[in-house]
Amino acid sequence: MLHRIQRIVNVTPYTIICEWTNGETRAIQMEQKLREWASEQGSVYERLLEKVIFMNVQLDTESKTLYWNGLVKMQDTSGNLIDAPLDIDPDVLYGMSVPFIGKINREGKAA
Repeated sequence: MLHRIQRIVNVTPYTIICEWTNGETRAIQMEQKLREWASEQGSVYERLLEKVIFMNVQLDTESKTLYWNGLVKMQDTSGNLIDAPLDIDPDVLYGMSVPFIGKINREGKAA
C-alpha cells in the first residue's frame, strides 16, 4: 500500500501529526531517527534538529509528503547550484509514525 500524507494537523518540535490518505491520523515521532541520520559526517539532517527549522515543515501536495524548503543544494540544467527542498519518502515517514491517540479540535488541529 502506498502511504501518502493528506494534511499536516499539528507540528511540535520533532513530532508531526498528519492525516494520511488512508484516513488514519498518525504522529510521526522524528527526533530519534533525525539524531541517527544527523550523526553521519556532513549530514543535512543535522539542520532539522534546529527547532526553528524543523517547525517550518510543509506538505508537498503533489507527492503527498513532507519537506523543508532550501535545505539542500542541487544542480540546475545550467550547472548552477540552487537551493532545493529536503523531503522524506512518505513510506519511511509512515513507518516512523504511530496512531494518534488524541483529539482534533474544530479548526482541525490537535487539541
